[in-house]
Amino acid sequence: MNTQYYKTWEEYMAEHPEIDERLAPVMAPKMQGYEEMMFAFVMMLLM
Repeated sequence: MNTQYYKTWEEYMAEHPEIDERLAPVMAPKMQGYEEMMFAFVMMLLM
């Protein structure tokens, strides 16, 4: 999906190289959850 509102974890990591590799496994599930909630919220607003 090519959108400015939804990014995969891999895209997020590519845009933010300052993220520590040791913290990435802990951050990934949280960030993906937030992205999915935001995407669902935007879709709800559009419907």
